[in-house]
Amino acid sequence: MFRIIRRITIAGGLLLGSILVGALFSYHTPSGEGDVSQAINQQDSPTPTLTVTLAETIPPYTPLATLTPSQTLKPPPTLEPPTATPTASVVPSQTPTSVTEVDVSVPGLRGAETPTPSTTPGCEPREDWQLTYTVQFDDTLSSIADQYGVWVDDLADGNCIQDKNMIVVGQVLHVPGEAYPVVPEVECVPWEVLTPFDGSVTVPADGSITFNWRGPAAPINLIRIYLPDGTVYERVIELRQNEMINLNEYLSQEGTYTWYVFPLGRDFQQIQCLEGGPWTFYKPESAAPTQEAVNTLM
Repeated sequence: MFRIIRRITIAGGLLLGSILVGALFSYHTPSGEGDVSQAINQQDSPTPTLTVTLAETIPPYTPLATLTPSQTLKPPPTLEPPTATPTASVVPSQTPTSVTEVDVSVPGLRGAETPTPSTTPGCEPREDWQLTYTVQFDDTLSSIADQYGVWVDDLADGNCIQDKNMIVVGQVLHVPGEAYPVVPEVECVPWEVLTPFDGSVTVPADGSITFNWRGPAAPINLIRIYLPDGTVYERVIELRQNEMINLNEYLSQEGTYTWYVFPLGRDFQQIQCLEGGPWTFYKPESAAPTQEAVNTLM
């Protein structure tokens, strides 16, 4: 509890003093709750002074509520742009292609026909033909019949073939005979020498000459040349019937040369055809080697 003494000095003006006096005398204090005293002192001062002393009971001091501190502002967060999520690609649906069916019949015009069945229904191949032949590329029923010595109609009937012009690569046919015929790898045709001529022309002393002939078309040909001193020079040629040879390097001796051509298979063995030759030619003595010949040898 606190007691507060307030002193109020009012100077000048009767109107203001009257207001204060009226307020003082109109204030009543309940018994035992407080007291009021007043004193009016006259002083020598020409202006009257009114002193009022009030005594009252003040309720205990209630401290003001502590202000709630405001939140400290934090710096705004650093935002990174989100990773772009790839959009799923839309698989385009296939647009059905319209199909136009054209069925045109033109008298006398034959287009692509449905393959005719290769065998006659209900037919049985010949049981007495024990050998078989597998159709190869470029075969015809006629060529197969010629190999086995049978008429083409008999070969077609024996294999129940309805169309003699319709055979397929890989088709297995029954063929007559007790053994397979020997098919020569190369046709043995007569030999003919072109150059160097057989003893009628003298080859040059220097330079090169071309050995050229006609004979069986063997996969490999072997040229064998016997030199004047009896030594042998050979050269292998594939799929050709001519070859150029340098005289100064391989055939430099003076005298008569004899040469042959041997037809060989892929195994480098002589085929059933005989060799071509012997053919001969004469070569004179070589002159002094020229610079061109020396460069060739180098």
